[in-house]
Amino acid sequence: MAQPRWIARARRWWRTTPPLIRHFSIGLLILGALLAGTGLWLDHTNWWDGHSFLVNLVSSLTSLCFGVPTALLILSHLGNAQADARRTRRARGFARAEVHEFQTALIRLFNVPNTAALASEVRNLLLDLHRLRTLRDTDGTAAAEWLRSFHALLNITPNPSRTYRQPTSWTALAADRWQWRHVATWHVRVETQWRVLNDEVRPRVAECALPWLSKISAAATEQAIRQLLSGNSRNPWHVQEPSSPQDAVAAMGHFLNDVRVLCVTADKLAVRYPPPVPSTAP
Repeated sequence: MAQPRWIARARRWWRTTPPLIRHFSIGLLILGALLAGTGLWLDHTNWWDGHSFLVNLVSSLTSLCFGVPTALLILSHLGNAQADARRTRRARGFARAEVHEFQTALIRLFNVPNTAALASEVRNLLLDLHRLRTLRDTDGTAAAEWLRSFHALLNITPNPSRTYRQPTSWTALAADRWQWRHVATWHVRVETQWRVLNDEVRPRVAECALPWLSKISAAATEQAIRQLLSGNSRNPWHVQEPSSPQDAVAAMGHFLNDVRVLCVTADKLAVRYPPPVPSTAP
């Protein structure tokens, strides 16, 4: 037979009370019960007549024995509730700041205002990349035009020299070490910030019963982080001979799709933990 809900709540409430307060309260309640019982028995025998001081003393002690445990139990749980509220507030603030840092890290390489805009641009580039495969023009004029659109999205300045030209072929892209250094720095920053979110923020918000990503979203994000620019087959800046243009296109597709997944994750987290409002105080 299931026990009433109020009994279950009372037991849970009692178990969450600090042990020292529980033991002290039990001792006082037992002492109070003994004093009350003794007082009633002495009153029945009329022993209290002419002992008004003792009546007041025992009455005060009895009240103290029942009042102190009540106050301790209530105040301890009020204190715990306040501590939980402060911990939750700090966890939420930490999550908001770190989610914002993750968004900032993602868009640092790109000429976009936010991760939603980056996700939109990446989707368009993926569609155009699919058309390149369909047209079988992976290293011709259409490919050069696609690379120009891609470089317009990148935010890498200034150029290393006056003679520098942005790559217009997959071979030139793989040989561009200057551009790769910027991409590699961006990659480290994004991966590091995700580790902060997953290893530090997530446990804190879980401890406070705050929302996080679903298991599916978290798994997809972990996979994207793990695969992002991993190996030559997923890194268009590291495609090596004798790889074909089709291999470079496939690597670029992997890169853009991983970026898209990370942008979607960042936007989901930003809905739960909006960026902190900048202070307007002088």
